[in-house]
Amino acid sequence: MPFKTALKNTVLALAFSLAFLTSGAYGDAASLKVVSFNIQFLGHFKKKDNKALAKLLSDYDLVFIQELVAPPIAGKYPDGTPFKADTEAKGFFDAMAMHGFSYKLSEEDTGTGEKIHKNSSATEWFVAFYKPHKVIPANDLAHGFLAEDRSNHSDYERVPYAFPFRAGGADLVFISVHLQPGGSKKETARRAHEFESIFKWIANQNAPERDYVILGDMNIEDCEELASILPTGFASLNNDCIPTNTSPKTPKPYDHVIYNEKDSANEMANNHFQVIDLVVAMGKKWSGERGSFPGNPYRHKEFRMRYSDHHPIALKIVIDGTDDD
Repeated sequence: MPFKTALKNTVLALAFSLAFLTSGAYGDAASLKVVSFNIQFLGHFKKKDNKALAKLLSDYDLVFIQELVAPPIAGKYPDGTPFKADTEAKGFFDAMAMHGFSYKLSEEDTGTGEKIHKNSSATEWFVAFYKPHKVIPANDLAHGFLAEDRSNHSDYERVPYAFPFRAGGADLVFISVHLQPGGSKKETARRAHEFESIFKWIANQNAPERDYVILGDMNIEDCEELASILPTGFASLNNDCIPTNTSPKTPKPYDHVIYNEKDSANEMANNHFQVIDLVVAMGKKWSGERGSFPGNPYRHKEFRMRYSDHHPIALKIVIDGTDDD
């Protein structure tokens, strides 16, 4: 390669690297905008309004989705058996890509029954979408499922998944969860055991990184239950138990963001926690040509099929270049 060409390529590469570094992935961006969102049976309902949902999430840097029930791409499970791409799931992933998102997908699905690898609402995959100019995966940190067996696990209804990310000066491991639903004594006890297992997994991590953020659909019934499952030193950003389900008849504080107040005090400061009203947001984007909006009056079956039965929850994480690990 001629010297002038090589020099030109080097200059271009350095310029690109500088732009990347100052754009936020390793730069001095003040905060990372994060969302956790249970989109009911994503990859199942053909009526899902993927474009509207992706547009709603487009201003965020990092998005964790629960209840993805089928993969958007073809591939192989860890045991070597193949799986096919799902058209409905692919529609949402394509819509997110249009807004600049890349993604990290769990290597298989997980569920409460004896069998997984179903690509149905009986099991689900975990996925995190991210803006690569702002945040990148950090697979040198703890990552993946919290247990080896992803089916009918003694500790979990659905084995949670750890997603490590690096942004600005901060490294964080986000644990995306979808815990046991229900308000009976048996269901509440099962959910408490799931929490105990997650906290135990965190305590057993020996690496210097201590910023673990548990987020997602925890199916917590009320503030009394929340207080009962939080170990000393841990807190939820939804400490006021704001309802996060869309049904106005049975409001429940299902979704939370839980963290260790000592280990992640810097990153979680001024977090601006918010429950995004999905009904209001989708109503603003509704076209009258499609008929009556299922959120006015609220029609639960229609609304969850097109959008979800949960509101997204949002927060900001400080990435000011002073990671405390």
